[in-house]
Amino acid sequence: MDLPNPNEPQTAIELSEDNAQTPPMDRETLNSSQKLVPVEPPAPAKTSLSKPKIWKPLIWLLLTLLSVFFVAALNFMPLYYWLPPGFGETQFDEIGVRATILKNLDQGITYMLCSMGILLLHEFGHYIVTRIYRIPSTLPYCIPCPISPVGTFGAVILMDGRQADRRQIFDVGLAGPIAGLVLAIPIMWHGVSTLDLSEPAYGPFEIELPILVKLMFEWSHPGVESPDMVVFSQLTPTFVAGWFGLVVTGLNMAPMGQLDGGHVTYCLFGKAAHWIARVLMVLVIAYQVYMESMMFILMIIMIMAMGLEHPPTRDDSAKLGPVRWVIGIVSLIIPFLCLAPTIINVR
Repeated sequence: MDLPNPNEPQTAIELSEDNAQTPPMDRETLNSSQKLVPVEPPAPAKTSLSKPKIWKPLIWLLLTLLSVFFVAALNFMPLYYWLPPGFGETQFDEIGVRATILKNLDQGITYMLCSMGILLLHEFGHYIVTRIYRIPSTLPYCIPCPISPVGTFGAVILMDGRQADRRQIFDVGLAGPIAGLVLAIPIMWHGVSTLDLSEPAYGPFEIELPILVKLMFEWSHPGVESPDMVVFSQLTPTFVAGWFGLVVTGLNMAPMGQLDGGHVTYCLFGKAAHWIARVLMVLVIAYQVYMESMMFILMIIMIMAMGLEHPPTRDDSAKLGPVRWVIGIVSLIIPFLCLAPTIINVR
């Protein structure tokens, strides 16, 4: 049996009411009374992501740029100016804020350029691959947070994953972390190599060093043992920006839901990735509670926001090939290299 080709226009025959009631006619008479109406094939469904809009992402980008500049110019402790020590009520120190920002303009600009460069490179890594594969997606949406030590909650893009197969989702998921690390690693190296190694002065928080940063420290400071923590007085804008880039990459590569790591593990292991995510998250949260670290709250929030399961792709049978398999397996160690057990200690 021949089936109609869905890619070719089909033709419909419209019979008049008289023709429907008259007895059969010969071929010549029938053809003269028929109207041939061409029927165009249905247009592909359009989603709200088909044409990325620029104004909303641009506004959020500008707000986030201001937020990260503001935080860095205030020595990475903006809450100090909202909640001065010794005061029971929230107060805003306008004079102190203005003086500190003017004093630290260079620090604010350096951190803003480095941290947002890493963040945008990460997100545009995803975005460019979605454009290559013609997967509907938005431009990156940056999320400001002017009360946190880093000034932002990161950024996201929204895409219609139902129109992507297994191989395409794998490429989209890994493109962001790889692109971000291309900039985060040299910035982190500069921050580590220029650390102030004089007598530390403790402040509102300390940063625990992940494995990758400890290795950088030992390479850039031969003969000096890497510390476990970098205290407040030792922080530089490039160090904080590089550390922020590693943390963003490590958290995104967690094998959970629709995070980048969730995309990768689902494409590698299929539905078994759901059980991998459950077991790993239970172990991580148990360890955080045992270490009395408040970071377990962050993990719970991520689980509530992202979920643990990954939806099926358009075609889960698409082959990855040996190169993608090797890259995917190696990428699973990124969280262990980029994240310390407690990440940050707040006093």
